[in-house]
Amino acid sequence: MPPDPLLNGLPPILPDGPIRALILGSFPSVQSLEKQQYYAHPQNWFWRVLQHCNVVEDATAPYEDRIAQVQANQLAIWDLYHQVRREGSGDDKIQDAVPNEVGNLLDSRGPFPILLNGRRLREFRRAFPNLKADLIPLPSTSPRPLHWNTEASRSAALSEWCEALRFR
Repeated sequence: MPPDPLLNGLPPILPDGPIRALILGSFPSVQSLEKQQYYAHPQNWFWRVLQHCNVVEDATAPYEDRIAQVQANQLAIWDLYHQVRREGSGDDKIQDAVPNEVGNLLDSRGPFPILLNGRRLREFRRAFPNLKADLIPLPSTSPRPLHWNTEASRSAALSEWCEALRFR
């Protein structure tokens, strides 16, 4: 059986001026790759989190409007991996991952904190063993984790995100 094809991620979303924080996911879902939009799956909590934390006004606004608001808040969005082999959208299916050039971004536009969507400390350290950065692990916005299923756990996850987005 031939291996899954090598998939290419999305380019980073960067503000024109300084970067106050980089939100770093793992790799776009199948739907995000098809639409060429970060967090395009309607069940992903990402845009609702950014709305709750006053980064974007409306999580359902056109993608270009949400991106402009993210950039106006001096946030960057990118993923840990540039290329992967993966069947489906699950991070547990990622193979042959090639990291993005996060170190180069830090060197050219840093320093700034990195907000890890999904608490990906282990993967980040494996991909960038020598990179020095302020890492803030946050609950995944994927619909899979249970922290979005109850009011109490959802409230705690939203609080973590909003605290981090206040740019320590």
